[in-house]
Amino acid sequence: MRARWKRLGLRGRLALSFGAIVVLSFAAVFVTVRAQMAHESSVINREERREAHEPGATQAEQHENEGGSAIEDAQSDVERTFLLVGAAALVAALLAGYLVATRTAAPLRRFAATATAVDAGDLSPRVTVDPAAAAELRTLGDSFNRMLDRLEDAFARQRSFVSDASHELRSPLTAIRGQIEVLAREREPDAAEVRRVEAATLSELARVERLVEELLALARLDEGVGPARHELDAAAFLREAVLAAPGGAATGRLAEGRIDADPEKIGRVVRNLVENARRHAGPEGTVRVSSTAARGRLRVDVDDDGPGIPPAERELVFDRFHRSDTARTRATGGTGLGLAIARAIVEEHGGSIRATDSPLGGARVSFELPGLRAARAA
Repeated sequence: MRARWKRLGLRGRLALSFGAIVVLSFAAVFVTVRAQMAHESSVINREERREAHEPGATQAEQHENEGGSAIEDAQSDVERTFLLVGAAALVAALLAGYLVATRTAAPLRRFAATATAVDAGDLSPRVTVDPAAAAELRTLGDSFNRMLDRLEDAFARQRSFVSDASHELRSPLTAIRGQIEVLAREREPDAAEVRRVEAATLSELARVERLVEELLALARLDEGVGPARHELDAAAFLREAVLAAPGGAATGRLAEGRIDADPEKIGRVVRNLVENARRHAGPEGTVRVSSTAARGRLRVDVDDDGPGIPPAERELVFDRFHRSDTARTRATGGTGLGLAIARAIVEEHGGSIRATDSPLGGARVSFELPGLRAARAA
């Protein structure tokens, strides 16, 4: 029985449920009415028998009482009527349940068809929900479509990321192969040529090593493992991070206070931003790091006097493998992952990061971290 019930669809289950409710309701009413009529019949029969045995009763009355009562006939009529009406109501309930279930299941069948298409690899279908449908169905449809939008966007970014990573790895490997082939064509290469090929090969291998390192860093961030927070002296930590950053930078005014953050990850953010600013400003340009405190948040500004970032690209620069056309190329620039890693780390700490104009004339990249507290008294 249970196996048959499991095989039934929504329409069958709802129709049977409606029918069962109607049958139970009519059965309860029928039993109640029949019991009441039986009680009334017994009372009337007792009264008629008592009257028939009274001294003044005629023979005709006695014969009529012995031959049965009209209440029994009425009871039989009521029973037949109940059975007919109950059968009609049961049929109507089954039909109504089937129709209601059909109307209710129609959006669910559309959901199932869309899910089947998505499971087959097509992320473009969307569920169309009738505006007149129930609020719950409209909410479910909107949530389902938003989920598909996020999935489609995630898969598109993943495909783009894999394509970009493959291209980034292929470029230095192609250069290495070309250098080795040039060297191999020489029967007796001189020492200078060997050193030149060695330097070029080591340079390209360094690019590959750095790219792989940053890809691994992004993979770890995507795993969702939270930061290992420690209490840091904000000003002292920033001074040390700036000193360790490649390219060098000046230190401006630094806000005092203490903050809980992952020193390794936030140090990487500072290094990436300083390195990016130095690449924009050039070796002779100015790069400055400063910080301010406001409403319990620490804001760190990295300024440079380079060409700046066009307004249309200020959000794009934080995308993976994005390169500003005026700032850097694959030959002279980084991997295109530094700012993407910085954004992922900052957002992991509950903060935000953005690019604006710098007072120095170039670009300013700022990030904010929550949870800044006053410095401890000495």
